[in-house]
Amino acid sequence: MSYLDSPRIHFSGYFQSDVSTINNNVCYYDSDAFKEEYQQFGDGGWNPQGTAIFRFVSCSVTGASLNGKPITSSAQDPIIGLAMENADQRAPGKMADLDPQQQMVSQIWAMQVRLTDDVERALFIGDMLPVGFMNLWQRQQQGVRSDQLLAANFQSILENVQWNGQIHSPVLEAMRQATQNGLLSIEFNLFGYGRDPSIPRYTQGHIVGTIGPYHEREPRHFTLGRQMTAQLDPNPNTYPMVPSGGIYSFQCKNHPERNTLTADFGNALPIVDASGAFVDMGPLALGVLKTPAHAPISGNLDKDEVIVLGRVAYDPPSSDAAAGTDPSPWYRQTAAIQDFDYSAIPGAAAALKSCPLVLLAPSGDVFQVLVQESIDGLYVRSDDHVLRLNAGQQLPVSFYASRYGQPLSAQVDVELLPNGATLMGGGQPLPPSPPNNKPVLPPKISVPADAVQYPASFHTNDSGYGKAVIGSIPAGPGNPRGYIDGQLYGIGYQLQQQPQGYVSNYWNFVSVLAFDRVPMPDHPTWHDDIRPIFVQYGNLYPIMSKHVVDLGDYDSVVRHLDILKLAFRLPLSDPNHMPVTRDLSDDKRAIILKWLDQTDAQGKPLKGSPPLKAAAPAAPKEVDADAVAVALDALQVAGKTAVVMQRQAQRKAAPSQD
Repeated sequence: MSYLDSPRIHFSGYFQSDVSTINNNVCYYDSDAFKEEYQQFGDGGWNPQGTAIFRFVSCSVTGASLNGKPITSSAQDPIIGLAMENADQRAPGKMADLDPQQQMVSQIWAMQVRLTDDVERALFIGDMLPVGFMNLWQRQQQGVRSDQLLAANFQSILENVQWNGQIHSPVLEAMRQATQNGLLSIEFNLFGYGRDPSIPRYTQGHIVGTIGPYHEREPRHFTLGRQMTAQLDPNPNTYPMVPSGGIYSFQCKNHPERNTLTADFGNALPIVDASGAFVDMGPLALGVLKTPAHAPISGNLDKDEVIVLGRVAYDPPSSDAAAGTDPSPWYRQTAAIQDFDYSAIPGAAAALKSCPLVLLAPSGDVFQVLVQESIDGLYVRSDDHVLRLNAGQQLPVSFYASRYGQPLSAQVDVELLPNGATLMGGGQPLPPSPPNNKPVLPPKISVPADAVQYPASFHTNDSGYGKAVIGSIPAGPGNPRGYIDGQLYGIGYQLQQQPQGYVSNYWNFVSVLAFDRVPMPDHPTWHDDIRPIFVQYGNLYPIMSKHVVDLGDYDSVVRHLDILKLAFRLPLSDPNHMPVTRDLSDDKRAIILKWLDQTDAQGKPLKGSPPLKAAAPAAPKEVDADAVAVALDALQVAGKTAVVMQRQAQRKAAPSQD
């Protein structure tokens, strides 16, 4: 079961993502070239004093579904209107990029989710398993050319769910009964994010989401269902994440036991502006072909070729009405999840077993195909798509192969290959400055190629499940990026017998950050081992250095030894884990902890001697020859828009490479 099953509850409101933006430019990691001005608005991006906090703001339950029936008012069920909140007895969750050269899989860490009323602080409360967002695309059609044009979704599970109290809610009781082993499924869409300090929603945006039951042995971060994959616009003058049909990829789930197909349009339909009002795409219908299709569908379909399951119920603003400031009532009440009852549609149940779904734009007796299901219904996806690997570490990654939403019963081979990371890399070069008067250039990623290892292929079992072990070599990548720890890799995957013309989801690849191997010194000292780590972090995350502890000053650090010992020993899953960016290797953490624990005769950590002269900045072994400098305004510097626009410039210069 998943959030696409019933019972489910929908919530909407706002979210805050107070990310720090200085560390979005990889060149700022060169501590010898770093300038204090990089910590100011503009050079340091649009939010240089960010705290990394991620949390829900003014969210409430706005709709539900029970036994396939919609519930939209508290008269139907008292769960409507209750508050959906985060932790109240510990720190909020945190958002962190994998790396400045891979900002397209930003993860939420250590977030609790709880449902509360005026009596119980938590009717249920659970810990969200960390997850990176998926399906990032240019959803917003109007607004400043900044990240607020982009939207994405998160899907994960809530673990360790505890239930308390009783409000006599049939929906809540049904969800409690349907859930196994203290787990719930959660999915939410983020859009309309504000990056301008002059507007009220600065660091905030809209959130619309759903929570439902979850059963073990199912994917945690996507639904084993019907996968609708959008074709992307190949025009190099557009963002790389623009669908040619105007509507993005989405997932559905068939429920043959109740003759219902559930589709999630929550991150698929384009919006006019930051309010979340839908673009008027005209009438839209979900259908299924009457016969199997073994190739991409081009052109239009006649009415005799398709079975229409129903019209999409989205509600764009009328031509004489403003978009408003909030998502439409339908979007808020349903999270744009729609049930299509096909019990009275002849042939629908049979067609759904072996024929692809299609999203259609009807025009008389002709249907334009906007999005179609993957060819032959075949689909494979990794459940985890963001990995941090310490030197010598190996992690298993789960994969699920399916056909028309059902696990592939026949064993298949899945290939792994070094690609898929088409939006990784880049950074804004820095001009020449002392001591060596050379520009700081973005380093090349994915070299050396053999530092991360994985099988060329693996078999799935007769339930469509398989796993591949991805690991870093014991020596690590060898510091190929010079001034920044570790190296980035992208691992693509596909079915070995993939049909010709198959369209894969653009984001179906695994992003890997492999940390460098750092030997443990017998007696770590401040000047030799600790200060280089702390100064870099203090430069890139000034909210800590300016307001808590000056990480570049030995005496300040010594005065805060107890809190530093605690923070550096906390697990990644703790909201107070240090560093908040979660980009510190186990090797460096062990060195820091050893230094904190070893003391001199005065009971202080070893200071050592400062270097005789300033060391020349470490240069990357290879610079990114494809780096493109683009003109950016203050709201575009050091963020996802900068990376996207660099990619756009590369496509214009060499479109044949895409």
